[in-house]
Amino acid sequence: MRLILATVLALVAGAAQVLAEPVSVDFGDLADPKARVFDDPYLAMGPERLEDLKAVVRIDERLAKADLPSDTRQRLEARRDAARQSLTGSGFDIDKLLAQRWMVAEKRRRALLATNPVLEGAKVEMAGYLIPAESSADGRAIGYLVPVVGMCSHIPAPPPNELVRLHFDPAMLTESIYLPVRVSGMLRSEANDETIHLLDGKVRMVSLWRLDTLSVVPVAAPSFTSTPSLPRDHPLRTSRAVRANKNPK
Repeated sequence: MRLILATVLALVAGAAQVLAEPVSVDFGDLADPKARVFDDPYLAMGPERLEDLKAVVRIDERLAKADLPSDTRQRLEARRDAARQSLTGSGFDIDKLLAQRWMVAEKRRRALLATNPVLEGAKVEMAGYLIPAESSADGRAIGYLVPVVGMCSHIPAPPPNELVRLHFDPAMLTESIYLPVRVSGMLRSEANDETIHLLDGKVRMVSLWRLDTLSVVPVAAPSFTSTPSLPRDHPLRTSRAVRANKNPK
């Protein structure tokens, strides 16, 4: 009897969730906000000083080799010393920066992978651009919702925790690639890694979100209302792992 009652209550709760109004979310809401809050000392350095720091590391690695000709060694030491002087002259502690680099790299990695637990199992509504992929084994259409139009094979996809893989009835949509849409459905975390074909080549899509779509509605170019989780020039977006991102207006 208790089992039957528990089953009925679960069904009622599930039905209530399906009938509830979807929560409007933006791509910046999908990442775990706690994972994005950490001290990143490299943000204040600027591109020139970052290059100086990289030069110090690269040259020190070359100087560690014992078989370098003396003239090559002298040239490298001069370049390294110039880079170190630029850094110290700008007020940067080189040893401290180098000591933190692997810890900060790990925090940056987590910032790209941690999903927002608040949205797990939520009924949501999102706007973006639909990129179709191959159909699933059960005949449902597969696509990806991305925040920018004109995605191509020359740049990486959005961060995994901001990339949504859609599962929807193919009858919902008959339009072409890069269609601006508003979708709604049940959102849950699900890791997926596949390579899809775009107009100009292939691109790897690593997503950590799945949306079992209840509706797909073509709209005018979407306007995202929430502030992006990372600014356009943040290293997490300008690195090779992250697509440079700018919301369409």
